[in-house]
Amino acid sequence: MNQAQLEQQQLDHQTAVTWIEGEINNLISKLGEKNASAAATSAITLAFLLRVISDKEHRHFRDRIDQIYARYNARLKGAA
Repeated sequence: MNQAQLEQQQLDHQTAVTWIEGEINNLISKLGEKNASAAATSAITLAFLLRVISDKEHRHFRDRIDQIYARYNARLKGAA
């Protein structure tokens, strides 16, 4: 792989991570709404399928969404 390809790969990765982080922040602001996680989940899946994030990163982002919902659900149960 030449230097230009490596730089493009790094740029693609950073773009994907920034996009995913933005969608996770949107998810947090929309918790409780129907399909709140759809955009974040789609961004994670697409980045993984395009091979711009690794399997480890894919699991990490999916786990973050699960943790966000676990905290949200625990708060709802605590308020009930």
